[in-house]
Amino acid sequence: MKKFLFFALTCALFIACDKQDSATFNEKNDSAVSFKAFIKQTSRATETAFEDGDAISVFAVAPTAPTVSLEPSGNYADNVQYIYNGRSFDAGYNAITVSEKETVGLAYFAIYPYQSAASNKFTFNVKSDQSKYADYTASDLCTAYNEPTTENDVLLEFKHRLSCVAVKLYGENLVSKKISIKLNNVYTSCNVDINANTYTATGTTGSVIMGEQSNDTYQAIIAPQTVSSGKTFIFLTINGKETPLELAADVEFKSGKKVTYEIELEDDKVIGLNGFIDPWNTADDLLTTVVPEEILEKINDHMPLYNGINPPSVEGAYLLEPFATVYCEDYPVSGYEPGHVVNSKRILFSNQDASKNTLDYNSVTTSGSWEEGKGAFISGSGDNFTAFFNTEGESSDIYIKTALVISGTKTSSGIKDLYYAFVMVEKGDDPEEKLMDEGVFRVFKDEDGMSINCDWDWDYSNNATRSVAELAKSIYSNCAYFK
Repeated sequence: MKKFLFFALTCALFIACDKQDSATFNEKNDSAVSFKAFIKQTSRATETAFEDGDAISVFAVAPTAPTVSLEPSGNYADNVQYIYNGRSFDAGYNAITVSEKETVGLAYFAIYPYQSAASNKFTFNVKSDQSKYADYTASDLCTAYNEPTTENDVLLEFKHRLSCVAVKLYGENLVSKKISIKLNNVYTSCNVDINANTYTATGTTGSVIMGEQSNDTYQAIIAPQTVSSGKTFIFLTINGKETPLELAADVEFKSGKKVTYEIELEDDKVIGLNGFIDPWNTADDLLTTVVPEEILEKINDHMPLYNGINPPSVEGAYLLEPFATVYCEDYPVSGYEPGHVVNSKRILFSNQDASKNTLDYNSVTTSGSWEEGKGAFISGSGDNFTAFFNTEGESSDIYIKTALVISGTKTSSGIKDLYYAFVMVEKGDDPEEKLMDEGVFRVFKDEDGMSINCDWDWDYSNNATRSVAELAKSIYSNCAYFK
């Protein structure tokens, strides 16, 4: 199967059912549920479609309670195999059909690739040799769920459930060399729990041969797991000479994420190694995917974006003043011209998790606008970082939802060269058009080059009963920096 590395994969199939009180197995009728096969394109697409012969497992559940659960057996339809025919997934005369008795509709669970032993719980094994593309994609476990529906056309959104490892080589005349890369000390099996949406490594560790998926980039899929420091993780072999590479720190390979290692070579010797964590799934797994790739590329024209898996600790509160405009996509029709100073902003980074590279965020401006984001992703190395947030808040008393990107360099005095960009993802009723349009992005920076450390009077643990808006206004009114 060809699919996105960072994607919400949608597909379509012709579905029918296996209950006696609905249509029979052996004849098609108008009650069959159908799905048109297409891919919903998202950021950084490198692989775009299912291929002929790809097969998936489909389960249908008739809900009897608000929470839909997949049972080990006895569901409305159990593990029906659908095969892609170039246009759609089709199960032929075995397709699931919907009974008129199912007035609340059916919920659908789907698994790629097809698993004959699939159920609500099963064990999935990746291929130990993924040098062939077919074995690489056969290792890429994806699942989908669709809420109960009575519609005949149903959209399934698949997501990667394991972890992808990529190795990118840099050097001269690589094409003329015989190269192979193997991952070592990794789990290749995982226990899958569909209802709990968990994917837990199991069994014993082994090795996985990577496959070259693009020029000088090798990839493999492994079970979600943590590989400890000091263990040989990558075996790089060039013209028969093997170079073992150990991890300098523990690395957690998480469900739905991709870790890329860049290896610089000189005379076939490793002279540089760096690692990056990238999103491999949709926005509910990594908030970076809220920002479309084409917008990130535009943002990168106006501010730095730092990659890497070892960002600095940035916990604390910072004052952004003077806070000046760098670029407004909607200027001069709206927005501000470059250099225009806007309301000062006070931000708080908290609950940074060094192992998961996540971070919480809050902000308040001198005008009383506020934002809150949780579990965001932070990348970087050394003192440089970039954090990606999906925030909700209020501006001019209007609800807003934004995709936010903040970059800078951590120092003992605060954050140097802080840049702040956001995309208006959604806004509430705005009849007077006070706020920018949805889909528009703007970039700002702390103009004096230093966002100094400051106090933050907001104690979450003692203010659990107070709304974010109330707390933001309290901070604004009591903050000496804003007077």
